[in-house]
Amino acid sequence: MKLKSQSAAVLMLAGSLFLPGLATAQNQHRDRRDNNRMPPGRTQSNGPKPGKWLREHMNQSPQEQQRELQNDPEFKRLNPQQQQHLEQRLNQFNSLPPERRERMLNRMQRVESLPPDKQNLLRDSLQQFRQLPDDRRRQVRHAWNSLSAMPPDQREQVMNSDRFKSTFSDQERSTLKGLLDSGFTPGNNNGPH
Repeated sequence: MKLKSQSAAVLMLAGSLFLPGLATAQNQHRDRRDNNRMPPGRTQSNGPKPGKWLREHMNQSPQEQQRELQNDPEFKRLNPQQQQHLEQRLNQFNSLPPERRERMLNRMQRVESLPPDKQNLLRDSLQQFRQLPDDRRRQVRHAWNSLSAMPPDQREQVMNSDRFKSTFSDQERSTLKGLLDSGFTPGNNNGPH
């Protein structure tokens, strides 16, 4: 199956959502693309989906994936550092055990099913989440899992409690609110890492 012309952007989106460390390159590329090439009214969601691209190409050898990626016009527009980073992320994905790749693909598809504004909210909130120290990230991840399982009125009550406010900083509560408002529920083993 042929690689779609926006595969680099697709893989960068996948990386920014689920492979920490790629958000900066993805945002630089998205800003450049939005400013220079996107027609008015067209959103990023009109392009290919990362989960779909990876599913379509996961049965190819890593060498075939690399070759198609390197021949892709979007990939060629990236600077060498971004290209190398993207290739590394694809290699990391391919090196995961099959069940972990499948979980990651399912997560991407769940994100892709969200409306574009919710996807953006999730992306921004995940970027904030990744900036937290490891111990605080664990606490926020646990709270996200717990709060996602609650009915909205109970969730609101917990988040407004003095105990919750004393446990989480303003930034952490803002990040949690964004994660919850995105509509993406992490579920067991599906939260960000």
